[in-house]
Amino acid sequence: MPVSANLLLTSADFVGTAVFAATGVLASSRRRMDWIGALVLAIVTATGGGTLRDLLTGQLPVFWIRQPLYLWIATGTALAMLPLLHRVRFPERALLLPDAIGLALYTWIGCEKAQLLGLPGIVVALLGVMTGTAGGLIRDVLSAQIPNILKKGELYAAASIPGAVVFVVMQSLQAAPQAIAAACMLTVLAIRLAAIRWQLTLPTIPEDSASGGKN
Repeated sequence: MPVSANLLLTSADFVGTAVFAATGVLASSRRRMDWIGALVLAIVTATGGGTLRDLLTGQLPVFWIRQPLYLWIATGTALAMLPLLHRVRFPERALLLPDAIGLALYTWIGCEKAQLLGLPGIVVALLGVMTGTAGGLIRDVLSAQIPNILKKGELYAAASIPGAVVFVVMQSLQAAPQAIAAACMLTVLAIRLAAIRWQLTLPTIPEDSASGGKN
């Protein structure tokens, strides 16, 4: 990988780590956890998606063991935010924007790291979506919330999937790496923010269909 492309990927990875760690701290604040709980939530949110990706692709030891700086970034982000939470009360929706940014960043990062392994396009897209969504899913489960990916009609994974598809298509067309990264992330971010702004949802399965019909 060219130096500039590698620098872009590494920088985005570090930024994504900080952003998702911040969402973990905000989630812990909503559940009134102590500082240890906030640190745990920050770290697992920031590293969960990448850990799952590395385990599935056999990239062992996983990335944060090979490079502990990821743990320091997640921990530092949490420790920087925690004193602020005692003085500032963030609204319930404060989690949505950083979560959308993290989703966009990690979808691209997951796709990029998967394609560097020479995996088929459909696997690249799937690993991109998993990298983008798994950390938030773990965060929500640990904070006793319904995960965004499982909420009724929620455009969460449905925002990540088009971005991953854009990545695979543009990669097959041999577009410039910077253009691929921008298109992938902007697609995810635009869909996710539009869903938040206008409360867009996916169609849901009718109750009678799910239960096999009423007698």
